[in-house]
Amino acid sequence: MNESLFKAVPQSRGAIVDGETTFEFLQRGGRLETIEIRQWIENWFREYPEDHAGELSKRLQSKKFAEFMSAYFELQVFSVLRHFGCDVEIHPDFAETHGTVDFGVTHGGDSFYVEGTVCGTEQGILHSNANEQDAVRKIRDDIPCPHSDVWIDAEGELLKTLGRRRLVGPVENLLDSCSPDAVFGLDEVHTWQRPRTSIQEGNWKLDISLARPIASDGRGRVHGPGRGGSVDGAPPIARALCKKAEDWAKKKRDDATFVIAVNVCHSEYWSDDELRAIYDSSDPVVGRDGFSRSLSRVAGVIVIGNATLGRERVAPVRLYENPGRGAPECLRFLREETSFGGLIGLA
Repeated sequence: MNESLFKAVPQSRGAIVDGETTFEFLQRGGRLETIEIRQWIENWFREYPEDHAGELSKRLQSKKFAEFMSAYFELQVFSVLRHFGCDVEIHPDFAETHGTVDFGVTHGGDSFYVEGTVCGTEQGILHSNANEQDAVRKIRDDIPCPHSDVWIDAEGELLKTLGRRRLVGPVENLLDSCSPDAVFGLDEVHTWQRPRTSIQEGNWKLDISLARPIASDGRGRVHGPGRGGSVDGAPPIARALCKKAEDWAKKKRDDATFVIAVNVCHSEYWSDDELRAIYDSSDPVVGRDGFSRSLSRVAGVIVIGNATLGRERVAPVRLYENPGRGAPECLRFLREETSFGGLIGLA
C-alpha cells in the first residue's frame, strides 16, 4: 500500500493563485469539495501498484496542468478497471516494439489493452493562460461588429504573446469570404458545415467558425474561447483518438484488443460530436456502421464527459463499439450511458 500522497499543510479556502500547481492547490484547499477530491485521489492512489506509484506521483505534481490531468485520468481509469474486478498491469511490455500503453487488462475470458487520453484540458473553466486571453481579446477588440457570430474553440497552451496581424487577419479573411446571407442560411444542427479557419502556434490552436447571430438585435459577436456555446467539439476529439490509434498501430499487435478511454473535458460538446469523431460518416445518424478508417484497429472507445475535479459523480460515460472488432465482454454494459461516479465507487 502506498504512503499518503498529500502532505499535511495549513488549509485555506482561496482560489488557485499564480504559480501554484493544481496539486498544491488541492493539497492546501480547505473547501469541502476540495477536501473530497483530495480524499478520492488518496484512496485511488493507495491501491495503485507501488512499483509505478513514484512516476505517477511526479506527474500529478507537475507544473503543467495538462500533465496533471493526464496522470489524474490515468489514475481514474485504473480505479474504474479495478472496481470492475479486472486484473490490471501498468505499462505492459511489448517484446517486439518500442513503447507501451497505459494498461494491460484481464477479466475472465477477456484480455485487452487500454489507453487513456484527455481532450480539451485548456478549454474548460478550470484553466486558461494569459497569452490565450490576450489573443482572444485582440480579436474581440479589433472586430467589434462582425456580420456573423464568431465562435472560438481553443486547445493546447500558448507559450508566447502573438501580434494582432497574426490573430486578426485570418478572422477578417474568413468574414470577407462569406456573405451574411450565406452564413444565415446554414443548418445550425450540422455545425461542421460552418465556414472555419484556424490559427496555430506550437501545440496551441484556435479553431474559428462562423454562425448566424444569436443575439436578439441580429448583431454578430465574438464568442469563446470554447468555454460554452455552440462550437464543434468533434475535431479535437478525433485528433486525440487518432493520435492514440496511430501509436497503437506501431505496436504491430493486430491480434490484440485495444480500447481507448477519452475524457472530454469540454463537456459543453456532449451531443453528437463524439459520434462524428469516431464513426466513418459526417452524418451521426447513418454513420454507425463502422469506425473511421483511422480507428479501424480500435475495438472500442469509452467517452467520458468531463470527469474533472468535482464532476466525477455526474459525468456521463458510454462505450462506442467497433462492429468490425467487438469490445471486451466485461465492458459491453457501458453501451448504455451511465454515470462515472457509479463506476468508480463514489457515493
